[in-house]
Formats: sequence, C-alpha cells, structure tokens
Amino acid sequence: MNNIVVFCLYFLAAQAVLTAVQLPLRKKELRPRARVCLIVGKALLAVVFAFLPLAGPVQLRFAQPMMMALYVALLADAAADAVCSICFALRKKERRFGAVKAVSLAFGILFFVFGVVNMQTVTPKTHTYTSEKLTAEHTVVFLADLHVGSAQPFSVTEKTIAQIKALRPEATILGGDIVDDYTTKEEMEATCRLFADFDTPVYFVYGNHDRQGHADYAGGRKFTQAELEAALQANGVILLRDAYAELAPDLVLLGREDLSEGAGRADIAALVNPHPDAYLIVADHQPSEFRAQAAAGADLQLSGHTHAGQLFPLGVFYPLIGYCYGDYTEGDAVMNVSAGACGWRMPLRTQAGCHYEVIHLTPAD
Repeated sequence: MNNIVVFCLYFLAAQAVLTAVQLPLRKKELRPRARVCLIVGKALLAVVFAFLPLAGPVQLRFAQPMMMALYVALLADAAADAVCSICFALRKKERRFGAVKAVSLAFGILFFVFGVVNMQTVTPKTHTYTSEKLTAEHTVVFLADLHVGSAQPFSVTEKTIAQIKALRPEATILGGDIVDDYTTKEEMEATCRLFADFDTPVYFVYGNHDRQGHADYAGGRKFTQAELEAALQANGVILLRDAYAELAPDLVLLGREDLSEGAGRADIAALVNPHPDAYLIVADHQPSEFRAQAAAGADLQLSGHTHAGQLFPLGVFYPLIGYCYGDYTEGDAVMNVSAGACGWRMPLRTQAGCHYEVIHLTPAD
C-alpha cells in the first residue's frame, strides 16, 4: 500500500512537470505534422522511461519511482493528445489545452489502476508437453519472480503459494528472484515458512536478485546468503546449484546456478546427467544458454527473469534482444519463459499478467 501511495504522488508530480513543459504550446497551434511529431516523441520518451528503471544501470535506481511515473504520464499524455487532436479536427473546433490535460489525467489514472490490479492478480498458466522418454504422467509447478516485498502486498504472496499447495504437484520449483534487494529478513523468513508444510518436494534455484547483490541502492543488505539458505533448509526447501534431483524414475531436474554468478556457474558440458534416459527439466532463472542446454540433453527448460516486459510496450522490444515470454523450441527441446508471479520495484504491471506455470508431462502415444 505504501508503494501505491508513493507512486500516486510521483505520478501527480510527473503530470505537473509535463504540463509545465507544454504550457508554451497553449499560445500557438501546431501544424498537424508538428503535432504528430510531438505525440510520437512523447510515446518514445515513455518507452525510454519504462526501460531505464527495469534494465538501466543500477546507479539510476534512486530515480526509479520518478521514471516510472514519467512513463505513465507520458504514455497517457501521448494517447490523450492523439485522441483529442482527432476529435477536435473532426468537429472543426479549436484545440483546448485544458481539455487535453483532463483527458491525459483520466487516461493516466485508468492506466495506473489497470497496472496495479494486474500486478496483484496472479493466475496459473497450464502447459502440456509430451515425450517418449516419459513412462508416466507428471505435474510440476514452476514459480519464479515473486520479488517479495517489492511490488505486491505479502497477502498476495500467501494466496499464490496457498493455490499451489492446493494443486498438490509432484514437485514445486522456485525459479529464482523469490526475494530481492528490497526484501527484509522478516519477509524472507516468512516466505520460506509458507513452504514448510508442503507434502511434496520444493526445489529452489537462485536468481540474480536473491542474494541482494545490489542492496546498496535499496538501503543496504537485509540478510546474508547464509541466512537465506538456512531459512530454506529449515523449511524443507531443497537448494540446487548446478545439481541434479531425481523426481521420478523417468523424470530428472537440473537446477542451475544463476548466470549472474559468472565463474561460479558451471559449464553445462561438465554437469553429467546420472539418468541420461530420463526426461530432463532444467530450471535456470535467466532464459540463457538454451541452445547449449538443449544440446546437452535438456528436454524442457523453465526460466523467468523477464517479467514478460512488465511495462508496455517493452514486451514488443524484448524479443529483439533475446527471449521474452512463452514457449521457444530448439530441436526437440522446449524452453518456457514464465511471465513471473510478480514484477519488480513499483506496483505496476502493464504488459502480460502475473502467472505461475503448471506443467503437465505426458508420455507420447
């Protein structure tokens, strides 16, 4: 709730800045071509302010709230400017700056409300994969990017994990970034306790945020890696760092160390599968090295990290630089990139919704 209040204040400040910058335009009517350029410019600037908070240098993190507020304000203003320009032209009336700003504010509020509701609505997404390696049916759940304490109330996390427990999957795979740089020690420990009474195995692989590697930009580290691992172990969660686990005679899981660890991550070629005839799931937080892992025998890679772009329209641009969201294939292997069960930092998600993945595995006919 505090995040939402803070963001509202930043949004109002962003609207005030944008209004002040455009005040000189009240005194003159721009030609249609100039007006189109202004609208496109605001939309492109909105994309920049969406990209920088999520993927920009960590040194910019102090300005994240304002940049996200400017993203919403600019996108709403560009949409309002386009709609009002068309309406005034069709009705052959003089363009009124006050009317445009009123529509811009309304669009911004609607956009913000949608983003907040979307961030706090977590639903299952079901997938079915078949293979000749499988001799029985299996169901596992993949849950990534909870980012506890960052963008959702803890009650949403509790509800999400309760839903997964009720499904009674054969195994639950926590795919990294379950906690992040903004998570307190109390929130981390409370999250681990939610898995204590699962009656089927829960596995954890690291993401790039779990160790609070950039906590200096979030008020300092709240817990150590040793404390996180102790909390996981105390609640029966099994940590996999470049290690295999047999889920069933025909089903094996390989949990990868995160790519952010650099030399601490093993080469996939060095990880010898003790059950080469079984169906192999690779849990790897970042959707990386898919080709290499497919070549090494992976049948299904489960990844997260991208949040499906989180802020519209980043999901359109992500595929230009890598994997974004959904299923990808490499030979007979499939990689599913989850949208994640939360987002990062601010309580706003305007791209795909929040999901955890319910994976059904069936033998080929």
